[in-house]
Amino acid sequence: MSVRITGGVARGRVLSATAPPGVRPTAARVREALFSMVGQALDGQTVLDAFGGAGLVGLEAWSRGARVTVFERERRAWQGIVAAGKALGAEWTVRHDDVLRRAGSLGQFDGVFADPPYGTDPEAVIGALGPLAKRWFVMEMEAGAEVPEKAGELGLDRRRRYGKTELVVYR
Repeated sequence: MSVRITGGVARGRVLSATAPPGVRPTAARVREALFSMVGQALDGQTVLDAFGGAGLVGLEAWSRGARVTVFERERRAWQGIVAAGKALGAEWTVRHDDVLRRAGSLGQFDGVFADPPYGTDPEAVIGALGPLAKRWFVMEMEAGAEVPEKAGELGLDRRRRYGKTELVVYR
């Protein structure tokens, strides 16, 4: 499988991505929609990609000027994220760790993106990671799940559906 970076300094660059079983890379149209909602230019912003998966959202944020931290707990997925970053020359932090266990020791970020495995309780993720977001919090999840009205200090702004996937945006 190959994927194309949709914006920023690495726009148009193609990566050969081999996602381990259980990892569903964020589709290009969903990534484009995400950055149209939170901003195409993220110069100097700090962004947390909480469940790295294939690393595409973190790479898109880095390509748009953000200082990115990615968490991924699965070893094979983490190795793939590191390799993808090296292929693009990304300057970012990629941690092989469980973000939900570390959430209490992390500082705040301008933006937080969370795409946990489907079936994960959205309220638990939003409750743990929402307080880390200063400007925006976006959760990618299975469409139609119940979510709280607040993520930390941020209020529910919009929900957008893309097939079976939904982006829930807090500002």
